[in-house]
Amino acid sequence: MAGGGFDSDLALERRKIDTEISGIDYRRENSPVGIWERITVRTEEGAESIGRPKGIYDTLTTDRMDRLSRSEIDDACEEIARELCIVFERESIRPGRILVLGLGNGELTPDSVGPRTAREIYPTLHISRGNYEMFEGLECSEIAVLTPGVESESGMETSLVVGGICKMIRPDVVIAVDALASRSPERLGRTVQISTTGIIPGSGIGNHKNAIDENTLGAPVIAIGVPTVISSDSFTAELQNKESGKEYGMLVSPKEIDGIVKAAAQIISGGINQAFGISY
Repeated sequence: MAGGGFDSDLALERRKIDTEISGIDYRRENSPVGIWERITVRTEEGAESIGRPKGIYDTLTTDRMDRLSRSEIDDACEEIARELCIVFERESIRPGRILVLGLGNGELTPDSVGPRTAREIYPTLHISRGNYEMFEGLECSEIAVLTPGVESESGMETSLVVGGICKMIRPDVVIAVDALASRSPERLGRTVQISTTGIIPGSGIGNHKNAIDENTLGAPVIAIGVPTVISSDSFTAELQNKESGKEYGMLVSPKEIDGIVKAAAQIISGGINQAFGISY
């Protein structure tokens, strides 16, 4: 993003993609809960044009999540579950053992989508290991859940923590849930992006860390995110430090952010539980 080193985590905003771009396929579909915008980056040329790796980026836009009724949240859960099953089948991913990552800082509301989602996932790997006969009766995936925290809390970069766990439990796939940065106020708390290219923590706010992807973890990584912050530069003039003459920007979130994050966690966790786990 201009002026502060910020950028969008949404493929839709990296470049206007509802026009023809070489190496990128774009499709728009209505759904019962909103609109899907589906991007497939097929070539290196396409990847370079939007600054994102080759892969799938499917984005669902709904009404703002804190305004959704209980039945609308349930419908959104079903939509995310259906989409995850489609992505797994398309990518030939076997959902036998799944590691769900809740990325971010659980003490900072705009950054807590991942940790809050993780708290609402029902783990089953311990059941499989303790009583396999009981586990078979559940007819679900082996699910492990990890909230690695942030580097300032543990002293370790997230990719190192996650990589160590992956070596121990050897998941078939990792689902990484995180808060995202957007360029558009209209997308805050209204958008769920599902991608097949993994995630780079902090990339949207200019604080790049090592990637969490198949190359670093040895398993496919499906990233799910909801935009919760935007740079002030996106809708106001850049702030000017009169003493130093330096320009800087701030990250801001809606005043309703707590309700947005709560609903986003319910939608994403509900989708994962319905698709692969235990759903109550």
